[in-house]
Amino acid sequence: MTRVLAVVGTRGPFPRLIEALALLAAETGWQVCVQHASDLLPSGLEGWRELPRAEVLRELALADAVVCHGGSGTIRDALAAGHRPIVVARLARHAEHVNDHQLELVAALGERVVPIEDLAGERLTGALKEAIVVARRQVTVALPGDSLRLALGEELAGIARSQPARRTRLLYGIFGRLFPSASR
Repeated sequence: MTRVLAVVGTRGPFPRLIEALALLAAETGWQVCVQHASDLLPSGLEGWRELPRAEVLRELALADAVVCHGGSGTIRDALAAGHRPIVVARLARHAEHVNDHQLELVAALGERVVPIEDLAGERLTGALKEAIVVARRQVTVALPGDSLRLALGEELAGIARSQPARRTRLLYGIFGRLFPSASR
């Protein structure tokens, strides 16, 4: 079953997001777990008012997708866990925050997050489905050195496809940098 983690922070109520998540759970049948602060949790959603950071990190690791407010700590933790979080910034015009600084953070993060301002219609569901597809393409267990090994493998494969003379020079150059004592 698809598991969505939603984090609204501790600032206060965020009914706009909570209502959208309840509709999402009802429409999709997905398990939607919410850290909901002072909001009442509608039926169809599971959750906690507050979670210690260690528990948030554990829940991030279990989630297929993440929806969160625009808090810098929550976004940082979601990105570190390998997610491209769907971010619904708290907005001053909805009395969700004192100003719109969360919009500024979301804009600064660019492609690393999926910003959603309008929660009407299929936008939230569509963004979550896209995030889940991306998350499932990612490596879920990375052993120490795997990213370097994979990057080196891709580089060597690209070199092998290039021209033979250039390929030989590049291979010797790479191996010489990786293993300096062997090239002497």
